[in-house]
Amino acid sequence: MLETAYFLITLGHRTPAEVARAVRRVPGITEAVVTMGEVDIIAIAQMEGTRGFPMLAEELKKIDGVASVTACVVVRP
Repeated sequence: MLETAYFLITLGHRTPAEVARAVRRVPGITEAVVTMGEVDIIAIAQMEGTRGFPMLAEELKKIDGVASVTACVVVRP
């Protein structure tokens, strides 16, 4: 069964559009949108099981311009 997680991404520098393009290229990410508010980008990921989500968060943190990543795993759709 596919599990879903939302990744709340805050930026330090670089424009949100640039970073969102890089986020969309990360395997497992199905969508990334630029937002206004406390976070700059919300990315959605889907994969079999939840074990890969922490590694995915670490990959997102490696993107230039990303200051922080918070993962929110969906427990009830």
